[in-house]
This record gives sequence, structure tokens and C-alpha cells, in this order.
Amino acid sequence: MAHTPNPHKQSPQPKPPRNVNYDLLRCVAMCLVIGVHVVNNYMPVKMTLTGPAETVRFTLFAIFMTCNPLFIMVSGRFNLTFDAGEESGLKPYGHYYYKRFVSLIFPYLFYAGALGFTAYLVMDHRSLASAVTGTLYDLFSGYDDSVYWFVFMLAGFVLATPFMAPMLRAIGRTGAWLLIGLAAAVAAAEQICSLFGYPLTFLNSFPWRGLLFYYLLGYVLEFYPPSALARRVTYVIAPFALAWTVATPVLFPGHPAQVNRTLTVAYAVVVAAIFLFFRYDVHIRSERACKAIIWLAGYSYTIYLVHSPLSKVAIGRFLPTPANGLQYAAISIAMFAATFLAALLFAIIADNLLLKPLQRLLHKVRI
Repeated sequence: MAHTPNPHKQSPQPKPPRNVNYDLLRCVAMCLVIGVHVVNNYMPVKMTLTGPAETVRFTLFAIFMTCNPLFIMVSGRFNLTFDAGEESGLKPYGHYYYKRFVSLIFPYLFYAGALGFTAYLVMDHRSLASAVTGTLYDLFSGYDDSVYWFVFMLAGFVLATPFMAPMLRAIGRTGAWLLIGLAAAVAAAEQICSLFGYPLTFLNSFPWRGLLFYYLLGYVLEFYPPSALARRVTYVIAPFALAWTVATPVLFPGHPAQVNRTLTVAYAVVVAAIFLFFRYDVHIRSERACKAIIWLAGYSYTIYLVHSPLSKVAIGRFLPTPANGLQYAAISIAMFAATFLAALLFAIIADNLLLKPLQRLLHKVRI
């Protein structure tokens, strides 16, 4: 019987060329997450908008919030290629988990822990013991009120990856798209019934619900991609899906915006359109542009981790309070630019002097 090679198998084989579009997606998501905290966390404290201005602000917020699903999709695309191959025992799993600890968890513990501990000591004037306990709580139990909730969620997906990856390979294109369709149908049923006051609580046990959908979708869109026609249809539908997402809190008072830690089909269409556009329909031919994008993407995770505390401490408090809509927009743009530049400068210095040397030492540990 002929042997069909596994494209994800972790055996010696020519390394495929780097796809700079994924680096571009990381850069896009990095900029979007800064935009989220500018238009939703900081600026509303300085001035409350009403009427059409608030609609514009919320529409921008909905677009910016695609940052989290995009990060999750990129992570799923690469992590779900895990394959233990022909190795027996726990060795391939140990290698996988340790590599993800070094690349995902260690930077979080290092930066979030250091910044949080410093803030408790310097800004809150806590005792050393209180600063330690507060930092530990934030690092491991602060999901609900932390800007790092994304890391908590992604860590859970990463833990389950070695067991989800073989399933996705085994079910193939038909099974993978059936799973995506079923998860979307469950999400649609949940939202529709919830909007009309009849929550389908029994669907809470469905294992592929919530933002895990995006983790799977990132893999599916790469290895079982839709046709060019399907992409164009998605681009046409996306603006209407965004309009529905923005209008939902107005049409159904009391229901929160469906752009945060929940899954709705309309918002998933918006996210998928952005992902597909930057993955398949943006073609970067300049070698210099590719190098610049790859360089910037290398700092995207650190920028994600540090931009919020830097913005609170070093930027937001020094910006003036706007008096009208134009000033609001100008100050928002200034805050975005200042936050991005401050976080990038911090990342360049801290990554090269501290994080990367420590990660190189950790990579030398034999598992």
C-alpha cells in the first residue's frame, strides 16, 4: 500500500518558506489591540460621547476588537499542526509544552509580573508582601478584570492542542468544515434565543463553543481554504455583519455588545473577512517591506503585554481632556501613536537585553 506523507509530521524535511502574511496579521492585530484600549478603556474616561459620535466610536471599537480572534486564529493555525509522529511515550508532548511555555507563558509571567509588582509598590504604595500576593493573584486568578484575559484563554487552548490536532487531521476537509459549521450553528442558536429571552443553557456543554471556534478556524482556513469566490462573498457580507453587530445593543436593550469573549456568527464573519484578506489577498513583493514586517511582528507579543500598563502610567494621565469631537479624535490618534512608540521602544530594549537571553537559556534545557 502506498504511504501518504503527513504534511504536519515532525520529521526532518525541507522547511517551507516563511509566509510573511502571518507576520502581517500579527502586526495588524497588535495595532488593533492598542486601538481597543484607546477608544474603549482610556478615552471614554476623559469624555463621554453621544449620538452619531458614539456610534462611530463603538463601530471602531467593534473593528478593533477583532484583534483577539485574529491572534487566536494565527495561534491555532501554527499550534494545531502538532504531530507526535512515530515517537512513543511522553517526549513529543514534553517538547511541545515546554516550547509553548518558553514562548507564551514565560514572557507573560516575566513582563506582567514585573510591571504589576512595580505598580503595586510604586503607585499603590503596598508593602512587599502585599505586592507579591497581589501580583500572584493577577497572574493566575485575574481573568475577569485583567487585560491579560487573552493569555488565560489561549493557555487553555494550547494545553488541549496535542489532542485536538490529531482529530483535525483525521476528519479531513469535510469533517473540519462540518465542525466549523456546527459550531457556528450552535452560536447562532444561542444568540438568537438569548436576544429573545430564552437562553439555551443546555448548549453550554457543547465543547466547541466560544472563542475556541477561532482557534480551530485559523487552522481550517489555512489547510482547507475557501475558494476565491467564497472569499469575495465573505468580503461583501462583512459590512452588513458589522452593522448588525453594532446595532444589536440598540435593537435589543440590555444585551451587551457581542464583540468581547463570546462568539456570534455575524462577528465571526467580520473576523474571517479580515483574516482572509490579509492572508490571501494582500501580496507583499518588496523584500524590504517583508523584512520590516517580520521584524515588527517579532515584537508583537511583547507590545501586547506591555502597552496597556505603559499607556496608563506614562501616557494617558498626561493627555488633555477633549472639549469636542474633533479634539477627541485628535487626542485618540495621539494616544495611539504615543502608546505604540512607547511599547515598541520598551519591547526592543527589554526583549533584547532581558527576555531573549533568558529564553535562549531556557531553550538549552533538555526535556
